[in-house]
Amino acid sequence: MISDLDISRAAHLMMHQYGGKAELEAAKYADVLLGRGDLEGLLTWTRIARTIVALRLTPTHLPH
Repeated sequence: MISDLDISRAAHLMMHQYGGKAELEAAKYADVLLGRGDLEGLLTWTRIARTIVALRLTPTHLPH
């Protein structure tokens, strides 16, 4: 199983590379792996997609 830190790093990289479409791209990878029967890969990309969503919902600026 991939660590939470690695999932977070992958999510940040996806957001950097794909911007607003990062979640969709992660879902595409998950779909491909589901089609191949790779359930561990599916779980990994699902975790990455969920982390992308969580990162977008997290406020980036704290009040002074």
